[in-house]
Amino acid sequence: MKINNIQIGNNPRRYFDPAEMEELKNSIQSIGLLQPIVVKDNGDGTCLLIAGERRLRAWRDLYGDNSDIPVTVPDNEDIDVEVASLVENTLRADMSPTEESRAAYALVMRLKGDMDEACRLLGWKPDFLKRRLALKACHPDVATALDERKILLGHAELLATVAQEKQQKALGSVLGKNISVADLKKSINAIAQELASAIFDKSDCATCQYNSDQQSSLFAETVDSGRCTGVNCFAEKTQEELNARVGKLESKYPVVKLVSADNEGTYTPVGPETVGDEAFVSCQACAHFGAGVSESPASLGEITEGLCFDLGCNQKKEKAFAESKKPLPTATVTANSTNPGAATSTRTAAAPGQTQGKPASDKIMPSGSLITYRRNAWNVAAKRFILENDAEVATSIIVTAVTTKNVANAKISEAAKAIFGDSVSVSDVWNTASPEAKGEKKHQQHRQAVAYAIVMALEQAPFRDMMESLGVRLADYWQINEEFLALLTKHDLELLATEIALPTTPKMFAGKKAECISEIMLAEGKGFDFKGIVPKVMSLK
Repeated sequence: MKINNIQIGNNPRRYFDPAEMEELKNSIQSIGLLQPIVVKDNGDGTCLLIAGERRLRAWRDLYGDNSDIPVTVPDNEDIDVEVASLVENTLRADMSPTEESRAAYALVMRLKGDMDEACRLLGWKPDFLKRRLALKACHPDVATALDERKILLGHAELLATVAQEKQQKALGSVLGKNISVADLKKSINAIAQELASAIFDKSDCATCQYNSDQQSSLFAETVDSGRCTGVNCFAEKTQEELNARVGKLESKYPVVKLVSADNEGTYTPVGPETVGDEAFVSCQACAHFGAGVSESPASLGEITEGLCFDLGCNQKKEKAFAESKKPLPTATVTANSTNPGAATSTRTAAAPGQTQGKPASDKIMPSGSLITYRRNAWNVAAKRFILENDAEVATSIIVTAVTTKNVANAKISEAAKAIFGDSVSVSDVWNTASPEAKGEKKHQQHRQAVAYAIVMALEQAPFRDMMESLGVRLADYWQINEEFLALLTKHDLELLATEIALPTTPKMFAGKKAECISEIMLAEGKGFDFKGIVPKVMSLK
């Protein structure tokens, strides 16, 4: 059949080695074509090539397009030409692994994913088929390099384990620097990420093509076990997890940042131990109080709560707390008798404001828990007072706070969201805050919510000043209860009983603390009234 009547179909073979083609042409010239090419008759005077493209190319180069070439036409007229071509070419030993990969993939697709039938037709074992199909992950340039025998199969297998965009650059280095398979393996191993260090959910990693444990079942050459060669994917998942952790914390803190060595000088840990219990209460309501999620490799994903992002304010609080812990000044007085030979004695004089000989334990010293409880009780009293009064009281609080620069707190944002939702615009706020809205319910609620938010974040001294200016009486909103008593020591309970002139019984302080509290609470039912009594430790003054 004339060559120009033969149509070439989809041949998986892409590369025809020039030296091998010359050998084939010499063989044809010397002894002729020993094996005819295989074609299928199209019924219109033309044929479709099934097998033998190398022979056809060599014959055409020797004798031209108009020459006749020996052909064989299969008896089976219903033969699937593409399947036959794929199988015939794949079974030939001189195909490259990537050409085999393309052929096997095309065959499996032609067979609608029937891997078993593909193995039967090709005479391959299932594992070998999987290994060849895995080479489809090679970048086209890598596949071409293997087709043309410029790199080894080991190079291609290693490059197939990384993302295609990285394969091109790596291939350039392999070709330009003549990098061996062993050295390429070391290089990829160095950039691969350890899956054990991942902070994200690794459920999808078990079957991922970038998992080195998966790769080891497909390729002879792979990196160390338990590694991810999908560096970009690993980085993206890591960043998504970091952002997710930040997002969860944002509902709890006004400031949440990704922290690392690059910004470690912009924040500092804060707590009762650094600024004191009183100051820390206000810190927790501050707009600069928050948490950090570490981006540093050594502590990736670790969360640090209780961070202050206002270093100037923090330094002032730490300094004030340090000053408050200094011992009271003392003076040593020497008393000399005027009589000869009299003994010399010394005593410590009390500091101003401290009664000589009266121990510090003669008053209730609030613990951190009691300070927190007290502030919560104060806040409740403030809130109820604000709600019981008209908007003018709230306005007075706002004006006072703004004037004294006591408005830098996160609670205002929370109050705004409670009223207006997540999106707060100037126009929305003005519509409820303007004089024209004075008669509307939301006009008053808006002012009260902002006023209360400001009050909650005030430090102890300005809070007390504000409450005194407003005339708030804690006794109107709080009285001694079991929760309060439980925060006191047994000695504190005795001091409290003395302070409020509570009638005591022989067994009131004889038992355990819980029994003492029960006895104290029973006193109210025996004629003693706690109403209107505010112990000094709870006082707003």
